[in-house]
Amino acid sequence: MTSSFHRISQIAALALIVTVATQLLYVSAGAFGITPNRNVVWGLEVVAFLIVGIFGLALVPARPVAGAAIALGGMLNVIQAGMGLVMFGPLGEGGDALGPVFQAVLAFAFLLYFAAKAAFAIAGVSLGRGLWKSASGPAKILGAAAIVTGAVSLVASTIMIFGGMQTSIGETGLLFPAGGIGTAATLFLAVILTASIDRAETPTSA
Repeated sequence: MTSSFHRISQIAALALIVTVATQLLYVSAGAFGITPNRNVVWGLEVVAFLIVGIFGLALVPARPVAGAAIALGGMLNVIQAGMGLVMFGPLGEGGDALGPVFQAVLAFAFLLYFAAKAAFAIAGVSLGRGLWKSASGPAKILGAAAIVTGAVSLVASTIMIFGGMQTSIGETGLLFPAGGIGTAATLFLAVILTASIDRAETPTSA
């Protein structure tokens, strides 16, 4: 593995960790009745996911499946966070007349959100398999954690994609668990990107 790929992996991992931190911050603040500055949070997410998308794309020659999945997840999240940044405010202030439009935009944003989670889950499973095969001890456990959380996140995100925000799926409480396991899978993906750099398979593997 080249030192260039080493640096690319580290930058992508750092950007992923930033997105995990912003999501945890947003959810935690809401739990305590605090409303964070959405322009700052979502603006930071747009920039971080843009970095994820670019550097994920740069990983494709070395890790085709994982790199493509990371790049796609990053770009889907750029659009999703961008919708929240520029559309939610005006539509929410539009009153009852724009209510159906706002709900449709919100549902599409969640579809993109879970599609991105599914992409990151695929990347985590792909890299986790490589780490599971090539590593031992704690690194092997990290690989297993990435595989398990990625697989569960992929299933949960797929259910949410089909159910969306228009059915009883979200109302029965799957929305937050699905988002939570997706965030956990993203975190393990970031750890895998950092920890498995020097244990990677040959540059032509996924």
